[in-house]
Amino acid sequence: MPRTTKPKPTPATQISIAAAVDQLKTTEQALRLALIDIHPDDFDTVKALPLLDFEAVAKKIQQQQQPQLPAQSENLENSETPTPQASQTATEKPQNAPIVPSAPQQQLTNPTQSPTPNTGLSLVEQLAKQASEEIAAVDAIAQVKNQLILNNLAIRQTELTEAINQNWQYQKQEYLGAIRDLASLGQQPVEVTPDEIDLHQEIDAIIDELGKNLAA
Repeated sequence: MPRTTKPKPTPATQISIAAAVDQLKTTEQALRLALIDIHPDDFDTVKALPLLDFEAVAKKIQQQQQPQLPAQSENLENSETPTPQASQTATEKPQNAPIVPSAPQQQLTNPTQSPTPNTGLSLVEQLAKQASEEIAAVDAIAQVKNQLILNNLAIRQTELTEAINQNWQYQKQEYLGAIRDLASLGQQPVEVTPDEIDLHQEIDAIIDELGKNLAA
């Protein structure tokens, strides 16, 4: 709340830290922590508080304590209040106090109700199940990736084999073409006329015929 300039308090309008701790039934540490917003510069060294600051601290401490003790409101009403201002704050505070969550009370009044009615599993079991399923999903992703890698590798190898095969087929056609061209350069064989004349026999026949003619 906005701070206004106040006249310097007199001893009659102050209360010591020790007395404030005793009246509020709290600890000095809790009291000084509640003073942070009111006395930000000297909350840890101040020795006495003006009554107005004491009332503000009392309200703040009661606001902090109220949600922690929802089942003991009757004991707080019967307890002795330190000052009229604190008593009035204690009686008015339950109307302004935050609403205590009803989930714990429902669990106490209905202990047979499962904390996880939809699954029937405890928090630890749910976390364990989630971790197991997450591991299975990650493992499945890794397996699919490995299969894709192996498939791609096989496809690449097949493509390389086919490329080599096609190149060799082309080279074979070139080799066969060159062989055919060379073979076309060959000449047809020449038929050899057989030598059927016996030279010595013919000469002897001619001489014999000549000799007969001379003798006649």
